[in-house]
Amino acid sequence: MNHKTLLIFLISLISLPACNQASEGGVQLTYTVDEFNLAEDYMQVTVQLANKSEIQLKGGKWELHWNQLKGFVDSESLPDGIDFEWVNGAHYFVLKFDEQWDIPPGGKIAFSMKQTGVMDRLAMGPIGVFTVQEQQTIDVETQVNWEQAKGLESLGIPSAQERYDNYKDLKKIKSDQLSWVIPNPVRSEFNKTYRKKDTIWSFEIDEYFKNHTDKMMPFVKGVFKINIKINDGPLSNFQILHHPELEKESYRLSIKEKVIVIKAADYSGVVYGLQSLRQISDLSTREGLGWPLIEIVDVPRYGYRGFLLDIARNFYGPKKIKEVLDLMSLFKLNRLDFRLTDDEGWRIEIAGIPELTSVGARRGYAADQDDRLLPMYGSGSDGGATGNGYLSRADFIDILKYAQQRAIEIMPQISFPSHARAAIKAVDYRYRNKIKEGNLSEAKKYHLSDPEDKSQYRSAQNYNDNIICICRESAYDFYEKVVDEIVSIYREANVPIDLFSIGADELPYGVWTASPICKDFINNNKLGISDVNSLYKYNLKRLKSLLEDRKLTMTGWEDILLDHSEKSQEETQIKSERFDYEVIPYVWNNSWGEGREDMIYKFANMGFKTVMSNSSAFYFDMTDDKDMENHGLNWSGYVNYKDSWGTDPDNVFSNHSLNRKHGITAEYISEKKKLKPEMKSNLLGIQSQLWTETVRSSAIFDELLLPNLIVFSERAWAKQPEWVKIVNPSIQTLAMNTAWNLFANTIGQRILPMINSQFPEFAYDLPKPGAIIEKNKLKVGVAFPGLEVRYTTNAKIPSKNDPLYLAPVYFPEDLPVMLRTFDNLGRGGRPITLNK
Repeated sequence: MNHKTLLIFLISLISLPACNQASEGGVQLTYTVDEFNLAEDYMQVTVQLANKSEIQLKGGKWELHWNQLKGFVDSESLPDGIDFEWVNGAHYFVLKFDEQWDIPPGGKIAFSMKQTGVMDRLAMGPIGVFTVQEQQTIDVETQVNWEQAKGLESLGIPSAQERYDNYKDLKKIKSDQLSWVIPNPVRSEFNKTYRKKDTIWSFEIDEYFKNHTDKMMPFVKGVFKINIKINDGPLSNFQILHHPELEKESYRLSIKEKVIVIKAADYSGVVYGLQSLRQISDLSTREGLGWPLIEIVDVPRYGYRGFLLDIARNFYGPKKIKEVLDLMSLFKLNRLDFRLTDDEGWRIEIAGIPELTSVGARRGYAADQDDRLLPMYGSGSDGGATGNGYLSRADFIDILKYAQQRAIEIMPQISFPSHARAAIKAVDYRYRNKIKEGNLSEAKKYHLSDPEDKSQYRSAQNYNDNIICICRESAYDFYEKVVDEIVSIYREANVPIDLFSIGADELPYGVWTASPICKDFINNNKLGISDVNSLYKYNLKRLKSLLEDRKLTMTGWEDILLDHSEKSQEETQIKSERFDYEVIPYVWNNSWGEGREDMIYKFANMGFKTVMSNSSAFYFDMTDDKDMENHGLNWSGYVNYKDSWGTDPDNVFSNHSLNRKHGITAEYISEKKKLKPEMKSNLLGIQSQLWTETVRSSAIFDELLLPNLIVFSERAWAKQPEWVKIVNPSIQTLAMNTAWNLFANTIGQRILPMINSQFPEFAYDLPKPGAIIEKNKLKVGVAFPGLEVRYTTNAKIPSKNDPLYLAPVYFPEDLPVMLRTFDNLGRGGRPITLNK
C-alpha cells in the first residue's frame, strides 16, 4: 500500500491524572467533514479519537470498526501505519493501527482521509463505532461535524425560505370544512347537529356476527374505554347489523339521536365502522363537541391495502408490532407483509433449528464471526437494542390473534434464495457443530451453502455470501421445514393463511456459476436444466409447488418474473415462464425516469394478479428532501408526503406536477404501457413499505411511520380523486393543491392531535417549518396547518414556552431567527434557522 502521510498528531494529556480522564468515560470520536465534493463524489474528512478510558490503546494491537452507508475509505489517502479493511456488505469498515498509533489514557490522535461517496445526511455517516483490542471491545461515542465544510452549499440543503415556498399553497382553514374521518369516506352526510355522548353501550348484535363477539367486544372496550353490555332487546343503543348486499369490507355508520348503527357484510366492515366511530368520538371530545348526527357510507377502493414491516434489518418486538397493527386498523389497512428474514437477521423461532435465532438473530463482533452475524446498520460491538432479537412462537401466535381482531391478515415473508445470509450463516454454524458431534446425516439435513463455491457476485448490499445454493436438496428440506413450522403457528393461533412470500428480490448476477455442486447438478440432471436461468426457474417452480401443496399462493417481488441477466436490477424483460399466472408479483422497483414505471401494468395486462409497492411513492424510508438531519435513503428519489398522496395507482403518469418534478416528458409517457380497463381487477391494490436499514431507534421508527401511513391510507382506501381526471396541467395543479390543502389541514388540525390522544407515546414526524422575512415581517408556513410554530431570536432552540407564531409579525432584519414545529402537547421537532 502506498501510504500518504497527512495530518498526524499524538497528544498526551498530562495536565490531569488519567483516572480523572477515565471517569469521563470511554473513547470519543470526532468525525469532521472538511470538504464535500459532490461533482467528483468524495469527501475529505478529519478523524480525531480521544481516549477517556483507563485502558491504553496499544499501537499495533487495536482497531477501529464502524458502519457507514456513504463514504468508502480511500486507502491510498491514509497516513503511514493505518490500514483499511472492507469486511463484507456495503457498510462494514475497519481501520488497523500499527505501533506508532498508541493512545494512552487521556491521549488523542487525529488524521485525515479521503472517502469516496458523499455523506448527504447524518444517517449516512459513521455509526456503531467501536474499538477492538485483543478481542476486547469499547463502544465509541461519536460526534459528526459538517456545518463548516467546504462545498456544503452543493448539497442543496433546503433553507427556511425554500421550505416556505414549498408550503405557500397551504393555508389554515376552518375546522368545520374538515373531514371527520381519514381516509375520506365515499359519502358523509352531516347536518351540523350534535347529541350527547353515550356513557354506556348496550349492544344488539345480529346472529351473523355473534360468533365474532369474543374478539369484537374486547376490542371495543379497549378502544373506547366505555362500559358495554350485550342486550338484544329494545333498550339497545348500539346495533351491529348484517347486510350481505354490501360490498366486502364496506360499512355504513349512522349516529342517530338515540342509537348508533353499523351495517356491514363482514367482520372487517364492522371493524372499519368502529374505527371511523373511534375517530369521530375522539374528535368530539377534543373539540368540545357532542357526537355529530352523521351518516357515513364507505367502500374501499382497493381490496389489498398493505404495509410491509421489515424487522430483520433492525428488530422491533411485539409491543411495537402491535402498535403498528393498531395504526393499520385505525386507517383501514388490511394486510401486513411481514419481512421476518434478511441478510442481517432471522427474526422468527423455528422449532428444530434453534441456530436460526441463537446465531441468525444476533449481531456483534467476534474474532471469527462464528456464532453471530456482522455488526451492521450501527448495531455496534454487541448488537445493540435493535440488532438482536426475535419473535418466539408464542409471540407470533399472539401477534396473529391481535391482527385478526383488527381485521388484518399477516403474510410471512421468508426470503429464498436471496437476502439469506442470516439463514446461511446460522445453518453453517449448525453444520459445523453437528460434524463435531459426529452426526454427519444431521449436519447435512438443512445445509444451505456450497463451501467450494467460487462464484463471483455482489448483491445490492455488496455481500458475496448471501445466496442459498439451490442445487442442494437440503435447501428445499430447509424451506419446507420453515414453511411447515410457520403454517403450524397459524394453525395453533386458529388464524387462516392464504399468501406466503418468498421475497427473492435482488438476486445478483453471477450466482451459482462456479459452484461445484451446481455444476454437477446441471450436468447430470434429467430435468432439462442446462444453465443458471433454467436452474432458477426450476427453483421457483419447486417453491410454488411446495406452497400449493399447503394451499398457499406464492408471492414475491417482481424480480421472480424477470429474466436473470447482467442488467440485474435494470432488467425489464419478463420471463417466458409464466407459472400459470398463479404467482403474485409485488412490483417495487420503479424509480422515476429509469423505464420501469409501467412494469406493474405490464404484469396486470398479461393476466397476473399484482400489488403495487412503488419505491418512488410508497417507501416510507425514502427521505422527503435533502435536509442533512433527515432519516432514510434516497436511491429511489426524494418522496414527500404530497408526492405519495398525489400518486394515482391506476396511472402513475396522471399527476402532471410529479411528471414535471421528475422530468418526465409526454414522449417518454407515450412509450409506456397503460393499465387496460378490462384488466384493472388484476391490480389487487397497493402496499407501503418501511425498510429498516436506517431505523435504529423507536424515535426514528415513529418519525418514518407517521404521518406516512395516514397519507398512504387515503390513496389505498378513498376513491380516486377528481383532480386526477383533469387533463389540463395548470388546472389540474390548482385543483390538486386545493385538495391537498384540505387533506393537510385535516391531518394537522384533527388527525395528529388524535394520534396524541390515542397513542400518547408515539413521536410522529414534525416537519421543519418554513419562513421568510418580507418587508420586515416574519411569515411562517408549515407542512400540516394546525401544527404550531414557536421561535426565538437569541440563537437558542425554541421551547414550548417561547413565542407562538400566529400571524405575520414585525421583525428587524438584523435579528437571528430560529423556528421549530410543535404538536398540541408541546413536543417539538428539529429546529431550523432563518438565514438572512
